Amino acid sequence: KQWYQRRVRGFDSFFGYLNGAIDYYNKTIPANYAPQEVGLDGEPIGDLIQGYDFRFEIADGKGGVEETVLHTEEYSMDLYKEQLQHIVEDHDEEKGPLFLYFPVQTPHFPIEVPKRYYDIYEGIVENEARRTVMAMISAMDEAVFTLVNGLEQRGMWDNTVFIFLSDNGGELGCGQYNYPLRGGKASLWEGGIRTTAFLHSPLLPQATGVVNHEMIHVTDWLPTITRIATCGLEDPHKACSLDLGNINGVDQLATITLPGTLSNRTEILVNIDPLWHNKAIISGRWKLIVGPNGHDGWLPPPELTSNEVEEWVEIDDGARWRLFDIQSDPYEKEDVSLKRLDIAMELFNRLNEYEVVMVEPGNKPYDPDSNPKYFNGTWTPWLETC
Repeated sequence: KQWYQRRVRGFDSFFGYLNGAIDYYNKTIPANYAPQEVGLDGEPIGDLIQGYDFRFEIADGKGGVEETVLHTEEYSMDLYKEQLQHIVEDHDEEKGPLFLYFPVQTPHFPIEVPKRYYDIYEGIVENEARRTVMAMISAMDEAVFTLVNGLEQRGMWDNTVFIFLSDNGGELGCGQYNYPLRGGKASLWEGGIRTTAFLHSPLLPQATGVVNHEMIHVTDWLPTITRIATCGLEDPHKACSLDLGNINGVDQLATITLPGTLSNRTEILVNIDPLWHNKAIISGRWKLIVGPNGHDGWLPPPELTSNEVEEWVEIDDGARWRLFDIQSDPYEKEDVSLKRLDIAMELFNRLNEYEVVMVEPGNKPYDPDSNPKYFNGTWTPWLETC
């Protein structure tokens, strides 16, 4: 539906793709992401459904949207870099501040990169997948440099708040590693959900280089950014009225910018997935995982020597749940659910409380009417009603 597109959600322009992943060159969906038509018996039939997915949308000044499908095989990170330059150069400060959201495609699957970045790591990294991923991150670095440099050239950097974060841990088997954390993307292990982030701004009053280990959840960025935009950075403890309704996120500005300030949360609902039949919650130092979990193990990157790697063996005892003290055991080596059954039961009951009020997943089966063949070979919203 059009209602789900970025332009309708408040952005002045959108540049990118609609699906979960695209090829960096031909802009179609990778084979393992592409849907397939099914017969009356529910079994897949025919070839994988492919279509082009790269576009630019901008407000037309009349309440509508001008959309251009961009047919190009240029490496997508180069295209994003050019678009970042245009956005900064064209921004009219007299009309208001700039909010720029850049969900970087790299180093997401498929792992592809131009030779000029790949060659940087010649003789440094032998593993091909690892080398390609590191080269993709160099491409990302260059795009971020272009953005920061553009803001500096416009004289906008001194009034900028720059936030860099990740949505999940690395995907194991694609040249990405989370060691010594356990597991990876698409799992509830720390390697799948615990990520680093940083906030930088010339407006910050204290010195740079402050490291924060407080509990912060991705939903906290909405109220935190809203607070910055509304009341500034100067006094994080100052009362600031934010009318955001009943949301899960909490304002974490003081926690992030004032060393020693405790987090405004003590609990994170990691996930409740009725389709995969697993769920997890973190409360203080304790983390409970219920049900099956994927992408397990401690996979060290190939550049580490055997002397630098600790070998831990996972014992799959078919446990219904697992409890970890992630403060003393951040690598989730020891399940202490039998020793602390009281904590396990408390967190299990808390998960049940969340599950009672949760919104059911909105997963929908493949709709044949969405086939790109009906839209000039392009993926696009196909439902008219909202």
